[in-house]
Amino acid sequence: MDYYKEIDFLNRVEKKIPMNENRIKLSVNEIEKIKHKYKNVPDDYLDYLKFVGWGSFRQCSFMVSSEPLKLKNFDIETDIDETDLVFFGDDFDGDFAGFNLKNNGKVIEWWHESDEIHETGKTFYEYIREKMGMDKHGNDL
Repeated sequence: MDYYKEIDFLNRVEKKIPMNENRIKLSVNEIEKIKHKYKNVPDDYLDYLKFVGWGSFRQCSFMVSSEPLKLKNFDIETDIDETDLVFFGDDFDGDFAGFNLKNNGKVIEWWHESDEIHETGKTFYEYIREKMGMDKHGNDL
């Protein structure tokens, strides 16, 4: 997956504020390290890191991390079992999105107010387009 439509969309809708919209693309070597460390991380997420890059978008409405992390990496204490969970991003309001590495790459969300995991039923590709505010035709929602 090449994400050219999503890159074009972000270029059209984002206001160019270098401090807020600075995304960094990962190299093939960096992607391979993530694949090795997290065996079941979905390819559409890795392609996103390669073509779009990690960082925030839409004036800091969502942030994609440079690699999957545990909630403890964000200094968050939780009662949930994170054994098979990794998180790739957050909404700047305390909620995180990630993957249960045993559920076929569907996105999960951890809601800070309830300390609960919610299944979205969406692939990373579907989820990230929604977070961008992009409809199925490539237009702003």
